[in-house]
Amino acid sequence: MKPNFNARNQIMDMTENKIIPVINNVYKESLRQMLHIFSNIYYIDGNGNRVKVKCSHGNPERVAGRLKADNTLILPMITIVEKQTVNSEERRRYRPIIINESYWDPNKKRAIRIVSLAPRPINIIYEINVWCKYKADLDMIRSGVFSLFNPDLDIRTKYSDFNKGFLVSERDMGNVMVGDTNDRVLQKSMEISLETYIPNPKFQFTSTGEIMEVDVNFEYNIDES
Repeated sequence: MKPNFNARNQIMDMTENKIIPVINNVYKESLRQMLHIFSNIYYIDGNGNRVKVKCSHGNPERVAGRLKADNTLILPMITIVEKQTVNSEERRRYRPIIINESYWDPNKKRAIRIVSLAPRPINIIYEINVWCKYKADLDMIRSGVFSLFNPDLDIRTKYSDFNKGFLVSERDMGNVMVGDTNDRVLQKSMEISLETYIPNPKFQFTSTGEIMEVDVNFEYNIDES
C-alpha cells in the first residue's frame, strides 16, 4: 500500500517539525568525510620515505596568522574550510515526491516500510589549502589531489551514497613569511564542489496506514511514488 494524499500531507507536516537536526548532521558528516579523504594524501620526503600529509579543518587566514607568529606548524599540511552552500537547480525535484524504502528489521525479523519526502539537492563548496616549504612537495601533493578526481570523486556518507565531488578551480595564493625567519611557505588553494543531498526525516508506514517516527540507519531499496 502506497501513501495516499492525506498520508502525504501528514508526512509533509511531520517533516517540517524535524528537519533542522538532520541539516546540521549532514554538514558535520560531509566535512568529516572530506577530512578523512584528504588525510590520505602522501608525499615523498628527502629520504625517499612516503609520508602522510596532516589534514585538518582550518580557516586559511588563521593558519597564515599562526605561520607569521611562530614556526611550530609541521609542514606540509592541508587545511579544509567550508565556504558556502548553493542549491542544485538541475537536480531539484519540483513536486513532493514520496520516497518508499524497505528496511529489514533484525529485531522483528521482518521488513518494514520507511517513507520520506525526496531529499533536497545542494552543492557544498569547500576550499582546500595546501601549505608547503618546498615546491617539489607542493607539486607532489597537488598531483595526489588531482588523481582523486577522474573526473569526480565518490564520497559516501551515512546519509547518502550518491555524493559527487568535483575539482572546480585551483589558484596560487603566493607565500607567507614564517615567524622571525626569512623562510617562506608556499600556498595553493583548490575549490571543491560536493554534490550531495539533505535527506528528510524518515517515518515508518505501517500496513494499517499509520505513520510513525523512526530513527534508524539502514540499507534500503528505493521506489519513488
